[in-house]
Amino acid sequence: MNDIQQHADSLADRLSRSIEIDDCGLRPLALSEQYGDLDDVRVRSILQRHSSPEVFEYAFSLDIAHASGPVRYPPHPELKTLPRVCIPLRAQGELHGYLWLIDSPPLNESDIATAMEAGADIAELLHRQSQSTATALDQETELVSALLRHPLGVEPSSDLLRDQPLLDFTTPLTVVTTRLRRSDDSAEPLAHSTVRGAVQEVVYARPTGHSLLGHDDDGVHLIMNTDVPHARQRPFRHALQKAAQRRGWMLYGTGTGSAASSLPELRQSGEQSSYAATVAHTRTVDQLGWDELGADIVFYGLPWTTNTLDILFPGASRLLEAGNTLIRESLDAYFDCGGDTRRAAARLAIHRTTLYYRLDRAREFLGPEWQQGERRYGLQSALRLAMLIRNS
Repeated sequence: MNDIQQHADSLADRLSRSIEIDDCGLRPLALSEQYGDLDDVRVRSILQRHSSPEVFEYAFSLDIAHASGPVRYPPHPELKTLPRVCIPLRAQGELHGYLWLIDSPPLNESDIATAMEAGADIAELLHRQSQSTATALDQETELVSALLRHPLGVEPSSDLLRDQPLLDFTTPLTVVTTRLRRSDDSAEPLAHSTVRGAVQEVVYARPTGHSLLGHDDDGVHLIMNTDVPHARQRPFRHALQKAAQRRGWMLYGTGTGSAASSLPELRQSGEQSSYAATVAHTRTVDQLGWDELGADIVFYGLPWTTNTLDILFPGASRLLEAGNTLIRESLDAYFDCGGDTRRAAARLAIHRTTLYYRLDRAREFLGPEWQQGERRYGLQSALRLAMLIRNS
């Protein structure tokens, strides 16, 4: 029997109360024998060893991650939960998990004091265990970096790959990349050490047994089985968002690469996920998969620069100049409406004569044949890339 379980059983005996000790992601570390009333949440913890997404969101609705003392939860009829008391387990200034007690009948002050004393001992024990977890995370980050950043044709060393059943590719894998950005100048700097601290806080929330977690100076990478349901990914994103906010960062975009069945394909999935994350930000959506990029996939591997705009269509870089905003918007509307000037003018809320004037102005730096044949398609591509550049 492990030490955490012994603490749970001892406290349950003293209080004649059902006890549960969870990690920071609400995954049970220890469950006592049953005392008194039983609800669906406890049954799920015993049988499935994790909380449902709805219970996860309800639990964190009272911000227990930042609470300094016990938090009382009223019953939740829709989730069929009994009232509970939650005691955050903190040691050395760090949160390591939660101690839960069924609050039916209500706990008195003496009971809560006893639980808090036991919670302090449990927190110290979890803190010691977390030191070894940090070392394991560094090793995992090294592995993820080797998998996603190794040169083409060169596989990571066998020492790194040893004892990693996930990399047998029995189930195809994919890479999920989340980019981070500072919200303003007062935010913590983005660097390997600061991102490492954030990742340490959220390692509990990733799909255990189905993933590898790593990071670089401005992003977090999750290698996981393609069959992990979206509901199991949501707690990780929620935890990462909270960790980022505490440092003054924001999630800049999340992308998912294509399915991989080999190490070279996994590296490619990582590159795809980073690109998809960038496009997700430009489209102001939380997450995009590689198969959701549509026409924007044509810019994969190209630098998003004014030089690329001019390669796609000579003179197109001038569309980014402040004085040409109305011309660029008019061209966008014209192409979006399939060349129908009536619809384009209506979309822009201008007279068609004004639209014709702006399109004529475009010829000054795009040339007289921008509407013809392949040049037309080149300009449409340049306009799309210009939009991505503006929003990136």
